[in-house]
Amino acid sequence: MAESTDNKPVILEVDNLKKYFPIQKGFFKRVVGQVRAVDGVSFFINEGETLGLVGESGCGKTTTARCILRAVDPSDGQILFLKDSGETVDIATLPEEEMRYLRSEMQMIFQDPYASLNPRMNIFDIVGEPLFVIQQMTDREERTARVRDLLQLVGLRPEYMQRFPHAFSGGQRQRIVIARALALNPRLIVADEPVSALDVSVQAQVLNLMLDLQRKLNLTYLFVAHDLSVVKHICDRVAVMYVGKIVEISPTDDLYYEPLHPYTAALMAAVPVADPRVRSVMTPLEGDVPSPADPPSGCYFHPRCQYAVDICSQEPPELTEVRSQHFVSCHRAHELNLQGIGGARPESDHALTAGDGPL
Repeated sequence: MAESTDNKPVILEVDNLKKYFPIQKGFFKRVVGQVRAVDGVSFFINEGETLGLVGESGCGKTTTARCILRAVDPSDGQILFLKDSGETVDIATLPEEEMRYLRSEMQMIFQDPYASLNPRMNIFDIVGEPLFVIQQMTDREERTARVRDLLQLVGLRPEYMQRFPHAFSGGQRQRIVIARALALNPRLIVADEPVSALDVSVQAQVLNLMLDLQRKLNLTYLFVAHDLSVVKHICDRVAVMYVGKIVEISPTDDLYYEPLHPYTAALMAAVPVADPRVRSVMTPLEGDVPSPADPPSGCYFHPRCQYAVDICSQEPPELTEVRSQHFVSCHRAHELNLQGIGGARPESDHALTAGDGPL
């Protein structure tokens, strides 16, 4: 496992993860190529922290998350997970029978709360199903008490447990999804754009709830998102993806105010700043995102990069530590002086200004 930098154990280490999807053609489904959805991704997450995984749509964020939970099987690489017992296992090669029990320590919060709940099951059955199937909690009274505690934990009234999903709003449904994810006392939660389908005011409530649960239960989050304003408030560190590769990983404030990769700087220029004294200057990127089925040579970003030189089109850059805990994949990272988001660098504060009381 990788060595943590802040005296916390590394709960998850992803090393050179790849997921290629075959391109088939003709009547006999002959494989003529590969879509490199995830192409050599490496990162680690310390216990109790939140790592954001950001990038444009189609860059491989969700595929990476699904590989970590083995919802899809990776093509190559290691996914090392530190179990509650202290044993480290490679999720990428773990037999399915062992994965069944390991999933109680890893859960997922899905993007769409409307599609991720069975409309034919009431809330008691939805939240209590993992308790019955995985933990073999056959005593209904015991299961009812546990579901009641979970609903209260996420800010819902226990008397709601006999209702069906259609009776709830989007924010309430996402709280139900969170309660279901917490049923088996997981240590790692993969949140795949958990607030992107919600109204902005409800987003703040759900994010505050997730932060509160993290403090209470010592949860570790992999937070997949494309909304950089949301990521800035909830994540301790951020990894930026581009066409299946990690191009930069850094503590959140360092990434937002002092980016080292030209692609990250372009993303930061698009982040709105709520300060009328700050004049934002956004320079749109030229060209289109390359296809993961036919990526360019060298650095995948070089056809769109205004700082590209000859070596950028010839050799793929390695992800290297340029500053303390700040990793970047760029040949010219030491030379460039890139602009982050506007405004003064604030004190770190993960609280969002919106109510998060019971619904």
